[in-house]
Amino acid sequence: MTTDFQSVVRSIGDLPPMPKVATKVLELLGDPNISYSRLGETISSDPAVSARLLKVANSAFYSMKRQIKTLDHAVAIVGERTLRSLVLAASLEGMNKSYGLLEKMLWEDSIGCAIGCRILARKFSSADPEEAFLAGLFRHLGKIVMNYSDPEAFRSLAEAAYVGGGKYSDLEGRFFPYAHAVVGAAVLDKWNFNRSLVMTTLHHEDLKIAQEEEDNCEGLFRLTATVNLADRVCRRLGIGQREADEELDVAGCLGAKALQLNETDVEQALEEVGETFSENRDYFVS
Repeated sequence: MTTDFQSVVRSIGDLPPMPKVATKVLELLGDPNISYSRLGETISSDPAVSARLLKVANSAFYSMKRQIKTLDHAVAIVGERTLRSLVLAASLEGMNKSYGLLEKMLWEDSIGCAIGCRILARKFSSADPEEAFLAGLFRHLGKIVMNYSDPEAFRSLAEAAYVGGGKYSDLEGRFFPYAHAVVGAAVLDKWNFNRSLVMTTLHHEDLKIAQEEEDNCEGLFRLTATVNLADRVCRRLGIGQREADEELDVAGCLGAKALQLNETDVEQALEEVGETFSENRDYFVS
């Protein structure tokens, strides 16, 4: 990798730790003989993660005809790959030192893009839906880390962006030594996440996937394009934003062009993501 992630991590200072329950669940999911009861027992050690898993298992996402009341049952219903996504999502929400309006917006932005990526990946066969969910979830991890390490500077950055103080990428350089995409990728690398999530986080804005550096360049490019598109969809709809950007040309974004989508495709995607997020928002966003 051309980016020195170790230097980036050292520059951060106060780095949030990988949540313990998420670390343990990921470890257990690597065991082919693990039982639902053992997974449920591990998840139950974190009340916030437990509550989130039960809420999502009962959401319209899974359309169950009867209520899911136990963690064992929830694990069985959502499956191991989705469980991994949901545990990481719930853990990410709890990573903030405080939880005010800015933190709520960051969380809605993360989970909104994750849901959007899952929908788009299925709709356009652009990526594996669960991998896309995680890629969307983590695409702005750098912002969460920035807010964790220096909340005053991040709040100033957010305010400057809101009042139109310039391009977000330029504003970041005034308050932090690295862009949020680089910070997020560096933290995922330190936490030993797979390369595809590191690279989609690093390139979700520019889609610059170097073919000579990647084993599955085409698949990684399409995954990153899905994240880029979901990001624009969320901004257009106002998910995780102070207000919707109704003038944003989603069909003209890099992700839509890379996936060769037309205006009709994009309008249908906007409608589907908007409806699905509205139906499931309360299951994901407290």
